[in-house]
Amino acid sequence: METNDKLLKDFFSENKQEIQDNGFSQRVMRKIPEQTERGWIVWVFACIGLILTVALAIYTGLIQTMFIRFEHIPIYYLLAGIFCFPLIGSIGMYFTQNKNFKVI
Repeated sequence: METNDKLLKDFFSENKQEIQDNGFSQRVMRKIPEQTERGWIVWVFACIGLILTVALAIYTGLIQTMFIRFEHIPIYYLLAGIFCFPLIGSIGMYFTQNKNFKVI
């Protein structure tokens, strides 16, 4: 495999042809509109969603119900669940960053 890659790289480097630009790239770049920074909108909607979720959880009594149910669960089960989050997150990050991974 490495031999084929080297042969291909050598072939293309030897047979490289330059195409005259004649200022085409500069004209295209001048016509492209400037990109404005819109990353703030994600944070605005995330905060709105978080506030709505917390408000609904308080209004419906979900938070109180969760506290009542957590009282009956042993603390080491809760800690084991919390400590698994970094492991699960790391595995998820690995599979999302790995380009060769396919689900199906």
